[in-house]
Amino acid sequence: MKNNDDIISVHKVYDSMEADLIKMQLESEGIESYLKSDNAGGALPYLTMTTGIEIMVRREDAQRADKVISEKNRPD
Repeated sequence: MKNNDDIISVHKVYDSMEADLIKMQLESEGIESYLKSDNAGGALPYLTMTTGIEIMVRREDAQRADKVISEKNRPD
């Protein structure tokens, strides 16, 4: 990773299990991802309900990540 300017948010969720699932889906497609949340290091998990969890990827992977997220998480 070159610097933080190369990492952008591509999706936001309000459930940690959903965030982990999306992260695994991206990694299964070869896309490195990170979860960004402000829940006081897990001490205040209810903050996730208001601030959410951002799915972060490298700028050059953003388009692929959007496609993976939309295809794998659309309702049947």
